[in-house]
Amino acid sequence: MASIATIALSTASFAGAATAACVGCHGVNGEKNTMAPEAVPNKLSKEEIITALKGYKAGTLNKFGKGAIMKGFAGALDDAKMEAIANEWAAK
Repeated sequence: MASIATIALSTASFAGAATAACVGCHGVNGEKNTMAPEAVPNKLSKEEIITALKGYKAGTLNKFGKGAIMKGFAGALDDAKMEAIANEWAAK
């Protein structure tokens, strides 16, 4: 039970739609990408973020050689979660 409470509290501490898995590499606001700084999510449009997440989920996108790892993360997202992340992180 303690582990479930810890997970719930740590996930709740992140603002917005991003999951703990997203935040680990991309930051709370999508402000970083340690593997490809020029590809920071908040420099992409909402449509570009959704298209990329769907491509990773389908296994058809391998940008920066991160297709396999991103497939695992994006595979856990449904369309509503992808839309929420894109709304939050898209270039303004």
